[in-house]
Amino acid sequence: MKNRMMQNRRPIQRERGVALVISLVLLIAMTILGVATLSSTRLNEKRTSNAQQKAIAFEVAESAIASVWDAQYLSVALTSNAVDTGNDPAAIVSADADTELSFAFDQLTDGKGVDIDGELSVQYCGETNPVASDLSADLSATQLVFLLVDVNSVAQVANTSTEADHVQRGAVTSVKTNRTGNCPAP
Repeated sequence: MKNRMMQNRRPIQRERGVALVISLVLLIAMTILGVATLSSTRLNEKRTSNAQQKAIAFEVAESAIASVWDAQYLSVALTSNAVDTGNDPAAIVSADADTELSFAFDQLTDGKGVDIDGELSVQYCGETNPVASDLSADLSATQLVFLLVDVNSVAQVANTSTEADHVQRGAVTSVKTNRTGNCPAP
């Protein structure tokens, strides 16, 4: 009987040692899994933040163009600079819109949020005849043409490399001047 009791004790002691080794292996595996999950979460946060900043820059650039896309504003902008009333004028940077981009579109609260910097310019591109214009028109009379303009808006999220650069081309009806423009081909 004594022998049997001795034999029963030895396997129990060995099993306790195996249980410790198995527990340590499981603990190491769970730690590795936890660290991998945290790394994945951090990467997903960065992706989400970048996508949000890109969307904000896109919307600001589009909103800036929409804020000045008015025939009267564009006509005044194209004729306001007496120095550049000749051919191939330089782009006109809109100071009003630039201030609006930098101030109104900022999404800051208590120093936290998204700080937006931007610039808006209007570029004279030349003249074109209206579609379906009469080729036999009286050339001695005042002729109306379309002044082609590019409105370029650049919005940047401060302290990042996120930037949106948008150009919209349009036309404003005006009297023919035969001026040439200075825009890249569309």
